[in-house]
Amino acid sequence: MTTLIPIDGSQSSQEALKYAARSRPDGELLLLYVAPSGRQADLERGRFLLEDGRRTCEGLGEGLRVETRLEVGDRREKVTEVAAEANCDLVIMGAHGVNAIPHVERVSRDACDMTEEIDQPVVLVLPTGEGIAPHGSGYTEEDD
Repeated sequence: MTTLIPIDGSQSSQEALKYAARSRPDGELLLLYVAPSGRQADLERGRFLLEDGRRTCEGLGEGLRVETRLEVGDRREKVTEVAAEANCDLVIMGAHGVNAIPHVERVSRDACDMTEEIDQPVVLVLPTGEGIAPHGSGYTEEDD
């Protein structure tokens, strides 16, 4: 079982990491950061967030296997591409991006649109840590 967790530094993204580590303790987590460009600053931010994410996950689960991947390009395209290429059985991602207001309890339009493009089941995690499966995502709590 490989779970893809796209990260971007937002509160929702951090909560998605924690949610994945707690709900999939026997699986492999693949953390993905998609840099908007190949500029050094964008790549360094990605490396930092991936390493920080790895430490967060490993601190929550002793037996967790955590891999990281840094890509450059359009986030929506890369998430879909990596999920298929890595044969992921689930995608857990934040429901809001970096510019979201903390503790928002609705799902962003961008997150909703992305779930429709991803072939795998998706769980969206709010900044509060609550995970929700979008209608039609194919995921249920019993899948864990």
